[in-house]
Amino acid sequence: MQGMQENPAAFTDFESLVGRQLGVASYFYGFGDVFPGPIELGFAAGGQRDVLLSWDMGPTRFRQWARGRYDSYLGQIAEAAKAYPYPIYVRPWPEMNGDWQDFQPTRTGHRKYGGTYREFIAAWRHVVTYTRQHGARNIRWVFNPTADTYRPTTQVSRIWPGDEYVDVLGLDGYNWGDDARGGWRSFKQIFNRQYHRLTALDRRAPVWVCEFGSKEPLVDDGAPVDPEHSKASWLADALSVRGMSRLEALVYFQADKERDWRVNSSQGALLSFQQGLAGLG
Repeated sequence: MQGMQENPAAFTDFESLVGRQLGVASYFYGFGDVFPGPIELGFAAGGQRDVLLSWDMGPTRFRQWARGRYDSYLGQIAEAAKAYPYPIYVRPWPEMNGDWQDFQPTRTGHRKYGGTYREFIAAWRHVVTYTRQHGARNIRWVFNPTADTYRPTTQVSRIWPGDEYVDVLGLDGYNWGDDARGGWRSFKQIFNRQYHRLTALDRRAPVWVCEFGSKEPLVDDGAPVDPEHSKASWLADALSVRGMSRLEALVYFQADKERDWRVNSSQGALLSFQQGLAGLG
C-alpha cells in the first residue's frame, strides 16, 4: 500500500474493510531511507504480522553497490535491523527484470541505473553479504521479479544470485485487461510460467506474491469496459489457486493508480474478496 508508513491507519482500515486481520503489511521505501524502525515495530504487532518492504535503490548503478560505494548506508540498515526483534522482509530492486525499469539488468548494461547481468548478481550478493556480516541476520531477502515473461523482459535465470543469497521468491503481477498486455488474464495465467521458472532455480524457498491486482472490467479506467468478465470471479480464482504448492503469501495492491486495483472497486469484488479470505481459514 503506497504511503502506508505515513498513515498506518490505512492498513487497519483495510483490515476492517475485508473483515480479517492480515498477516503481511507491505509498503515502499526509497534510496536513503533507513529501516527497520518504530514504524515497522508498529506494523509487526508484537510479531503477529510480517513486514515486507519494497526498496527502491535510487539513481545508482549495480557496480557501485558491488564496489562498496554505499557500504556506510548498508551499515546503517544493518544497525537498525540488529535492533529490530523480528524478521524483516526486504525486496531490493523490485521488478528488476521489467523492461520499463531504469535499473533493468541487460546483456549490455545500457539502462541508465542498471548494468549487466553479472553486475546485478555482484551487487545483490554484496548487499546481502555486507549486511549479514554486520549482524543483520534477521533480514529476509526477497528476489522479486515481475511475473511478465515477454521477450524484452530479462530472463530470471540470467540474474539469479544463488539460493544462499535469497530467502523468499517474490512475484508481482496484474490483470490489466487490455490487448497490449494480453487481454483479460486469470491469476494463474499471469503467474504460472514465472512461478515455475523461479522454483526451478531454488527448490526450497517459499514463494510470495508481493503485489497483485485486477482492473475493474465495468469501468473504463485505461482499458475498455468489458461486461464479459468479472473482477469478483477473478478474485475468487486468485484466492483459491491450485498448482502452486510453495505459494505462502498473497499481498494485494490496494490502490487506485494506473487502474482501479482496489478490492472495493465494486461491491461484488469486495464481497468476493471477503468470502475468499474467509475460505482460507
